[in-house]
This record gives sequence, C-alpha cells and structure tokens, in this order.
Amino acid sequence: MVMMDAKIMSDALTRALNDLAAGRPVILTGARDGGPVMVQAAGAVDDTWVNFMAREARGLLGMAITPRRASALGLSLQPRRNVGRPVPLYTLSIEAAVGCTTGISAGERATTVAAAAVTPARPEAVVTPGHIFPQVSEIGTGGQAEGALDLLRRAGVMPVAMICSMLDFEGRDADDLHACTVAATLDLAIVDMGELGLV
Repeated sequence: MVMMDAKIMSDALTRALNDLAAGRPVILTGARDGGPVMVQAAGAVDDTWVNFMAREARGLLGMAITPRRASALGLSLQPRRNVGRPVPLYTLSIEAAVGCTTGISAGERATTVAAAAVTPARPEAVVTPGHIFPQVSEIGTGGQAEGALDLLRRAGVMPVAMICSMLDFEGRDADDLHACTVAATLDLAIVDMGELGLV
C-alpha cells in the first residue's frame, strides 16, 4: 500500500509505487547527477533480479542508502573532484563479509545487497572493496539516490535500494527515450524526478 493518496498522483507514479511495494523494479529518469536508473527495494533483491538489471539496464550496479546507514556500515566516501557538474556521492565499494568468494556473480551481489540492507546496519556485515557501489542520498540535490529513496519511502518500503544505471544498446549513457523504450518492452513502470518534486 502506497503512502500517498493515489488521487493526487499521476498514473505513472501510482504504478511505480505499487510496483516497488510489490518488489518489482521501476525506472527513474530526470536525476541531476546522471541518466536513467533502474530502482528496486533492497529487500526484494535476489540473484534473478540482479541478473535482470545487469542484462537489461547494463550499467553500474549499486545501492542507494541514507547517510545514517553509510555511517552505521562504516563506509567512508570516495573523494570528489571538481568536475563542474553534479555527480553521485559514492562510498567505497562493498562486498558481503560472509557468503562471497569473487563477489561478482549475481548471487553474491544479491548477498552483498542483503548484507548492507540489514537493520540495524552493522559495519562487520560488509568489507571493502567489492562489486556493489553505494550512493549516499543528499537531500535537496535531485540526485539518483535521493529519488530512489524518496520513491521507496512513498511506497512504504524501507529506504534502501538496489539501483543500476542504464546504457543504450551501443553502450552509451541511456537517454530518456531509451529508458521509455526499455520500460515499454519490459513492462516496467517509469517515473520522472519532476513528478516527485525533487528537481
């Protein structure tokens, strides 16, 4: 059950929130710090969904987490360089401390997402470096992580997400047209940051 009155939301946003609450991924567009991303509640992630995102979104697989969770997991931030444009606030990459060998398989990446999503968060649950790349949500930036966690909160789901950036079929950063095509092909909900009032 979503947390807002469906009558004041667009059909796209209503569907996205219902799908997230049901454990399905959605596509988020319009972030200031990058192109479209697939978003899924971390609690719904398994090896099948990791493989789905790796195959269909094709970009960097990571997580969106709150600053409090990053701190509780003992994750320090990667340094930012002044690149003249908004960029995601990444922490060190992570791996589950237990249950991983190489860490790259879909199953082991799902294990890592689950380890980082446990409440209460525990620093001993993850090690660095690894094959999952957390982004910390920065309120007011209109970034991918802020949008992903806002969607989960509205859906009534714990605000920890698996996210995957999207590439087009030629391996370039996907644009919104490509994201819409993928959403239609895969029957995924798609929602823009503007509908969340974050940009």
